Parts: sequence; structure tokens; C-alpha cells
Amino acid sequence: MLLRALDAAGRHGPALLFAGVLAGLAMPSLADAASPLRDAGVFCFTLGAFLRVAPSELRRTVPTRGGALALIAWTVVGVPLATWLGLAALGLDRALADALLLCALAPPLGGAATVAALLGLSAPLALWATVAGTLAAPWTMPALGSWLGVAGPAFEPLGTALRLALLVGGAAALAALAHRVSGPRLRANATAVTGFSVLGMVVFAIGAMHGVQAQALAQPATAALAVLAAFAFNAGLQALGTVLFLRLGRRDAMTAGLVGGNRSVGLAWVGAGDGLPAAVELGLAAALLPIYVLPAMLRRGVERLLSTEPRAMHCGATIRTL
Repeated sequence: MLLRALDAAGRHGPALLFAGVLAGLAMPSLADAASPLRDAGVFCFTLGAFLRVAPSELRRTVPTRGGALALIAWTVVGVPLATWLGLAALGLDRALADALLLCALAPPLGGAATVAALLGLSAPLALWATVAGTLAAPWTMPALGSWLGVAGPAFEPLGTALRLALLVGGAAALAALAHRVSGPRLRANATAVTGFSVLGMVVFAIGAMHGVQAQALAQPATAALAVLAAFAFNAGLQALGTVLFLRLGRRDAMTAGLVGGNRSVGLAWVGAGDGLPAAVELGLAAALLPIYVLPAMLRRGVERLLSTEPRAMHCGATIRTL
């Protein structure tokens, strides 16, 4: 019964995630109850991302050397720098700017491969970028965050590194053990593994709405600006990443854009630690919305672009098979 429930969650992931956000917004008591479980939810969907592929299989999704370096540079360094430059030019409120910069510092969304598959993009490339970025996060997030000047006492580089190392390292170690003990069973139930990750994301999404309804009602203009900025941040980074990697073909270029724009807000939240200002938490909560809404809005446009691409460009130029 549990396996069937997880399988259903994996097949209906986008709908469940959107429903989780709406439930947290509509029912503050539910969001309050789920708020203490946010870290557990982040651990579960991070673990789910590692469970989706065995270490030996991950090697098959590694891009060519040049493609690997370029994708890592973009997702780890390029996205935060582009966001920092854009925020400096726009002059947004400091709390909202900090929220968006925290998101940019985080690795790609744990479910990026699932979203890529839904849009007809390169799921293997998205998965590789997610795993590589997540493993690097305990070192890159605090270093870049300190350098780029993320404000607030909650962001302390050493504490951030330790929290992320425990979360990411623990999830990676547990996933490696699971693959060693029951790898064939995990591969046979890939949709259920995705469902496990989706449920973790739903728990986090509901808890992330803690206090958001009250803030939105008290400051509707601030909340509206946060939502608009979150959509512009996500869509802008997707567009920029696509343009930068266009020489690799539309499919891989749009995949690079996808992982650049859709960041793991949960890891950003955990990495920043407790005590974030309410205005920063509002910005982080707003950043969840385009992750769940934009794929449905972009799906038809992506299909059209891919259908008009020359057949030779559909080979997945950046992927090599070992």
C-alpha cells in the first residue's frame, strides 16, 4: 500500500506540489504544524534526488569535460553572480534581495530532472547538474554568500557549511548504502522513489508557508512585489542560461536554463539557519511559486521550440556515455 501511494505521488508530483503550496497558504494552522518539519522535508527530497540514480549510473550522465566545467561554473558561480548584478541594478528592498540571492546560492532544484522530463528536456543532464551542485553546496554556498554580502546574522559561513555538510553528506551516504543493499529494487521502483522526494517537497512547501498568509494580508504590496520578483528571477535566469548554452543545441541549452532558474529553496532556507527576518522568509516562500507554476506555463512553448530544431541537434551534444 505504501509503495502504491509513493508511486501515485511520483506520477502526480507537479499537482501535489502546487496543492501543497495552496494548502499552506489557505490553512495557516496546517502551515504552522508543518513548519518544524521543514528541515526533515528538505532532507527527504535531497535523499530522493540521490536515490534516483546509482553512483555507477551517474557516470553515464557526466557531460564532456568542457561541458561539465561550463555547466558547473554556470550553476555554482554564474547564477549567483548574475543575480547579484541584477539585484544591484534594480535596487530592490534589502530583505527581498537577500532572499533571491540565497536562492541563487543554492544548488539546482532536487526535482529538476523530473521537471526536465516533463518538458521534454534532458533529464540526465539536469540530474547530473543537480547532484554535482548539491554535493558542492556545503562549500560554495557559505563562501560565495559571504563574498557577495548576504545580510543578516542568520547567515554565518561556518555554521552554514556545517549544516549543509550534515544534510547533504548524510543524504548522500544513506543513498549510497541503499543502492549497495537494494539497488535493483530502487531501479525497479523509480517512480516510487520520485514520489518519496515529492512528499518531502510537499511537507517543506506547506511548512514554508508558515506566517505567509498573515504577512501577505498585512502587506499586500510587499507580498505582490516578492511574487513578481520571484517569477522574474526564475524566468530571467532560465532565459540567460539558455542563451549562454545555445551552441549545445536547444534541448541542452534549455536544460541548462532550467537548472539555473529553478533552485533548491529548501537548501537555501536550511543553510541560512534559524532567525531569518520575516521579510526574507516571505521572499523565500515567494520563490517557491514559479518553481511549481512556470513548467505548466512553458510546456507548450518548449515543445514548439524543440519540434522546430534540426534533427541533428537532438543528439544531446553535452552527454557522453562511459
